[in-house]
Amino acid sequence: MQKLALVILAGGALAVAGLAANSPAAAQSATRGAERANAAQPLEATSQNRRRRAPTQLRVYREYLPPNAVRACDAWYEQEYRPSGTVIVPRMRCRWVAG
Repeated sequence: MQKLALVILAGGALAVAGLAANSPAAAQSATRGAERANAAQPLEATSQNRRRRAPTQLRVYREYLPPNAVRACDAWYEQEYRPSGTVIVPRMRCRWVAG
């Protein structure tokens, strides 16, 4: 019985110590220390050379369209079944028509 009480008491002490180590104050002081350490080190050159993706280009061949063509779009909402649950998302379909 005393052994069980000792194990429970030790487990409780470890849990309290773990909560104290994960407190916001401990995290804030650890973050400040990391910021000071990072400030002394130079930045990597590879982190500065991020390439941006070129914007998607849409080509419209006017020779196949009438001169007064306009874009007609249909928009609606549709259900999508995702692992997190069913969601409603917007959809759109467009086409060129003679205006």
